Amino acid sequence: MAPRHRPPASAAQARREAGARPSGAAALAAAVNARALAAVGDLPGARRAVDDVRTLAEQLNGPESAYTWFWYPAQKHAVHLSQAYTLLGDTRAAYRAQDDALALTSSPSVMTRALIAMDTAACLRVDGDPGAAAAMAAAVYDRLPPAYRTGLVHSRAQLLHRHLEGAPRRLLGDALA
Repeated sequence: MAPRHRPPASAAQARREAGARPSGAAALAAAVNARALAAVGDLPGARRAVDDVRTLAEQLNGPESAYTWFWYPAQKHAVHLSQAYTLLGDTRAAYRAQDDALALTSSPSVMTRALIAMDTAACLRVDGDPGAAAAMAAAVYDRLPPAYRTGLVHSRAQLLHRHLEGAPRRLLGDALA
């Protein structure tokens, strides 16, 4: 599949700037690059970037994999892989990453759980169940505090909405309104 658009140059640039040495920054940049490539339809590039991030993440240890914003812990890795595999349409790998992310999310992280649920809903649509996809996404969105109904969660819900038709589209559209 040919890319629909060019990915943001900043994602690829961040990956180059992070260097080849395994580090939290390199893994995070590779994950963002994979998601950007998948989002614009560059599936071969996204798969290469997913391989890159998996290779880097497997080599992290100690402080590089600590649970901080600047490093790349296993939970963050699973959340990024969930999105990348979801965008690639690889639902089997996406569901595994979603399960891993939820298992590694010990806190009641509203954002993480909502993002994973939106990825799961998108996978349900790809797997041929648009009604369940819309119902899940709408329920998640309805339960979110207003402060969380913007940004990433909102953009994932909108992306799903664009891919739905009929009653499922109306259901999710009502939640987004």
